[in-house]
Amino acid sequence: MTSMLASMTSVRAIECDASSTTSTPLSDASHGSNLSSLPTKRLPSAVILVSELDTEETPQLSTLRLLFAHIGAALTLFLATTDATIVSTILPSISSKFDASQVEYTWVGVSYMLTQTALQPLYGKLSDLIGRQTVLYSSMSIFVIGSMLCGCAQSMMWLILARALAGIGGGGIVSLVWTITSEIVDVHSRAKWSQALSITWSCSAIAGPLLGGLFSKQHGILSWRWAFFLNLPVCLFAFVVLYFSLRPVRMGRSQDVSWHTFVHQFDFIGLLLFMAGSSCIIIGLSFASITGWSQPSTICLITGGLLVLGCGGVYEVRTSRDALFPASAFKNITTMIILIINFLHNFVFTAGTFYLALYFQSVQGLKPLHAGITMLPYSLGSSLASMPTAWFIGYWQMRTQNMSGQRMMISAGLLLSALGFGLMVLLDENSIRAPQTVFPLLAGLGLGMLFHAPYQVFTRTLRTRELASGTSAFFLVRFTGATVGLSVAGAILQSRLYHTLPGGVDRSSLDLAHIDLIQPDAVRAQVVHSVSLSIQTIWTLCSPCLGAAFLVGIFTRLIATN
Repeated sequence: MTSMLASMTSVRAIECDASSTTSTPLSDASHGSNLSSLPTKRLPSAVILVSELDTEETPQLSTLRLLFAHIGAALTLFLATTDATIVSTILPSISSKFDASQVEYTWVGVSYMLTQTALQPLYGKLSDLIGRQTVLYSSMSIFVIGSMLCGCAQSMMWLILARALAGIGGGGIVSLVWTITSEIVDVHSRAKWSQALSITWSCSAIAGPLLGGLFSKQHGILSWRWAFFLNLPVCLFAFVVLYFSLRPVRMGRSQDVSWHTFVHQFDFIGLLLFMAGSSCIIIGLSFASITGWSQPSTICLITGGLLVLGCGGVYEVRTSRDALFPASAFKNITTMIILIINFLHNFVFTAGTFYLALYFQSVQGLKPLHAGITMLPYSLGSSLASMPTAWFIGYWQMRTQNMSGQRMMISAGLLLSALGFGLMVLLDENSIRAPQTVFPLLAGLGLGMLFHAPYQVFTRTLRTRELASGTSAFFLVRFTGATVGLSVAGAILQSRLYHTLPGGVDRSSLDLAHIDLIQPDAVRAQVVHSVSLSIQTIWTLCSPCLGAAFLVGIFTRLIATN
């Protein structure tokens, strides 16, 4: 009887009083029986009841295999996410080595995130066709090749292209790791097991700047090249662990999916529209930092990119092909709000990671390793907040049988991080150590509370058959936010430097890694002040973005988990 009722349950809002019960007539069409007058407890009107009992059976793995699968997945995820932040502290050294421009400086980070973002929708569909493990292992191989080429780079253009290749592999790693670990555990155990991946993601914020500071020398065993070479043995070890722990199961390969079906059903037009629109906007932002915001090239690229993305959104809603986003994503206000929060969270987190490191190196005059250590309140704060947040969510979900815990953590995290970035506007070249520690700590704690909860809420609004494409869509939005955040922050920095640098200082040839070498002292002080003002403007943007995400989050609806 319970099975019949569960199979007929759909994602819907039940408008009724929480304390009352009613008799609900139900019928089972397949058996021709009338299931009437069954007492059904009514839920609050804000509650969405989610059923996943009409889905495929979870693959059965022993606890030991589950443990090792998550260890391998966490290692692989750590490499892919750390690679996005490790360059934050080694970029000044790399820029000095190749005499790079400020645009090239920004594109070393942007190229990785752009390719990581653009191909996200493809991973889920391919994994449905040829299997989850096949796509994951292929992505790991591409990531290793890209990392090796980064370590061998002989010019900035070489490095940027190699970073783009590594980003293709890194995007597949992130998408498939979350999909696989969601499918190998029972739905009610996902919160517990996914804590490891959430903690890993936030720990990459610690490891990235620290490792970048450690491998910031021009030559020797601790040169910046080894920041990329070290990916090779770690990725190989993670591959061995994943291969043997996941060998008993084959996931994602659907019997009714073929290459013919893939070619005729996959939304290639939507993917091209998204890639073209995103690329135009990001390139336009790069041009803005060189030619200014009022130039026709800048205006045309950014406006054209927005129009293309708008056309892509309309096409996604109307297309008869398999859309990039699950159909339910556009029909559920909670899903849409979570995607907005996801975008703004990663917009701010990435901008903060890159330009807080620049603040400590260029404004405070710290060496790369010292800068990485000084960033610990920001990066360690995000990790420390992630762990108790995940534990609280698991406890509260068991107690209440709904996702009110996730909603509380999302709201608290957005408020705290908005406060932290608002206070970071006060940081300048004359700030003492206390505010340099406390303000980034508040921002990091708030951001850390947002690594776990949004993904849980998002996946609970999807059916299992939508999990692969839904996960790709979630990380598509996450990486888009990170890419746009880094690009916008870079454009703001260059635009402000253009207006605030003292006369006689060439902005295009300014070496942010060696501001301390500028002479005379008066000019150096003016340059440091200009960089400080430029970074303050970035924080001025980040705080309202988080505040807007908090206001939007008020309209999320509560999701029942029983």
